[in-house]
Amino acid sequence: MKTRGCILFICLTLVLLTLGTMTQGFAQTPDKIKVGLMFGLTGPASPIGPVQSKGAEMAIKEINAAGGVKLGGKQIPIEAVVRDDETKGDVAVRRFKELRNEDKVVGLIGSTFAAIAKALNNQVVNEPLLYITTCVAPIEMFEKKELAPSTFGIHGSAYAIGYSGAAYIANNLKPKKVYFLAPAYAFGRDQYAGAKAAFEKYKIEVVYDEAPVQTADYTPYIQKIAEAKPDVCMMAQWGTGAISVLKQAHELGLKNKTKIWFNWMTNVFGSGVPAEALEGVYSLMSWYWNLEGFQDAEVVKAGKTFVDQYEKMYGEPPDPYAGMTYVACKELVRGIELAQSTDPKKIAEAIMKKPEFASMKGPGTWREDHQPVFKYGAFVVVGKGPGERKSKWDLVKVIGAYTGDDYLPSLKSEGY
Repeated sequence: MKTRGCILFICLTLVLLTLGTMTQGFAQTPDKIKVGLMFGLTGPASPIGPVQSKGAEMAIKEINAAGGVKLGGKQIPIEAVVRDDETKGDVAVRRFKELRNEDKVVGLIGSTFAAIAKALNNQVVNEPLLYITTCVAPIEMFEKKELAPSTFGIHGSAYAIGYSGAAYIANNLKPKKVYFLAPAYAFGRDQYAGAKAAFEKYKIEVVYDEAPVQTADYTPYIQKIAEAKPDVCMMAQWGTGAISVLKQAHELGLKNKTKIWFNWMTNVFGSGVPAEALEGVYSLMSWYWNLEGFQDAEVVKAGKTFVDQYEKMYGEPPDPYAGMTYVACKELVRGIELAQSTDPKKIAEAIMKKPEFASMKGPGTWREDHQPVFKYGAFVVVGKGPGERKSKWDLVKVIGAYTGDDYLPSLKSEGY
């Protein structure tokens, strides 16, 4: 009897242990996956934040329509937790902590201003969370000694915009003197650092000036540019400042005195000014919705597929910042599914073990510094005038592109 009782006890114990393990396994697989979305929906970033939000919304709807995130043998829906950082660093940090510690999000997609991206990366160093910045970030953030292990930047660094834009200007517009007008914070100053390095290489004189972020009247700055008589003026403004400086440069006739290169164009900025103000203005764009006639048929096709889906949902073509935020959301989910975990360290490691991913501007690959190398890092465009446009969103024509690592600073320069 003792033997039979002992065997029965062991069997019951094994059954209970098995049930306990099964229960624990189910408890570890959540009923929903919360993802934080935080953009500058108000303040100086407000022209861009809403289109970023649309890109994220579209990605999440697509993922949920397909059943959700594949994790632990289940398909789990995503719940978006949306926050406005108000284009303020202190607000962004406070809401980051709320999203991470109270809302329990498994990842954060966002940021519209470079300084906020850097501030949140600093938080992620001590409070790990999978964070993908959806704005151009300061180059300092990507340095080996600064980058949090679970921070990624889908747009790369501002330095790259300045350097590649200046290199194009030097090789194609061939100026002797360039005037650089920047916003007085990291986004503008990093662009200038990149441009200065390129102009020094090509032995071109460059004059630097900067304006406060919330400048409303650019008249004194534009007058100084005209008085300096540069061959080209580079403008690095962002958000509300971008629209204001382009409008006022047109109203004051600056294009009659110099060529204008606007460093980083978006649909929002281009459509926010009169067609006459954009006409003949050179720019870089992360991507453009109409690549018809571009030499790479596969990229044209990938872009068209995304544009059609976006237009069906929102009734207008996607801004490049909607596109890149869409890709960032898809990358977070890809990382979770590869890792089969919501742990930020495991997600980051899984992404880097399989760093290749698809995008509407060609294949991308994450570098060691967590910046992506795209088949086409940026597109060179020139603004269309009213006589050339076929619709409200027919803003620019693509005249060139930067490929691969040519667009990015070297890993060595960042300490890798």
